[in-house]
Amino acid sequence: MKKLFMTTLTIIACGAVYALPVGNPSDAGLLCDGLVCEGHCGDPSDPCLTWCDGFSVRFGFYGDYVFNRHMELENGPHSVIEHTKINTNAGFIAANFWDRFDIFATLGASNLFIDTNNQAFGLGGTGRFEIETETDFSWSIGARGIVWEFGCTTLGAEAQYFYTNPHITRLTQNATTSVYPGGGFNAKYYEWQVGLGISHRIYMLVPYAAIKASNSKLDFGNHVVTGFTPDATLHNLRSDKYLGYALGVSFVDCEKMSLTVEGRFADEKALYTNCQIRF
Repeated sequence: MKKLFMTTLTIIACGAVYALPVGNPSDAGLLCDGLVCEGHCGDPSDPCLTWCDGFSVRFGFYGDYVFNRHMELENGPHSVIEHTKINTNAGFIAANFWDRFDIFATLGASNLFIDTNNQAFGLGGTGRFEIETETDFSWSIGARGIVWEFGCTTLGAEAQYFYTNPHITRLTQNATTSVYPGGGFNAKYYEWQVGLGISHRIYMLVPYAAIKASNSKLDFGNHVVTGFTPDATLHNLRSDKYLGYALGVSFVDCEKMSLTVEGRFADEKALYTNCQIRF
């Protein structure tokens, strides 16, 4: 089984990666006891199980920090945007069924920052162009389940959708000319993904690796911004690849709390953290 786990890590380490975190594939079964109700990770067919084993709720913190998310122009010459940052801080809630299946959601706030060359948005010269948004409401919804277990090794699957629509507060060309657009000019970002991962528990530590497919879009409405020479056209953006991978580890304390840290590399640099408690 150790050979299988290491082989899986090696295979997926050759891919690309995307913005939404995958999370631990065994997340639905990591926390067996609650602060209010004591349960246990048992067989759903066990006649001695109570409602505490069949249903539980977890709350926590969700933080996803994308330091460089690679995207490209949706139409026209498919220029790659050099730097796209997306930061999200949110509350996390998960409804769990039989310690095997989660339905989860996040409610929080996100902001975006883009730094690229002038030509990407139709401006001349060799300088830089920046787009900055305010921190605004964001949400996501998804499901995660355990597909297969063998000893301490778990195979799990997940699917989720993320949305945010922050107001654009500043556009700057060559660090000298800035435009502050009025209301109604937003950067609508949305993304879906599906993922499959494997984890292996080693006492209180649960390392994991996952592969996923996703698609995202950043919709500017092809808005034309005056105040620059020439005017800047904010073309819509999209992700330029659709497959990725993630590596992470969860720390489990007393079967009631967990802390997960996940890194994503290759086509982006990102860090995800999640701390949750079962009630």
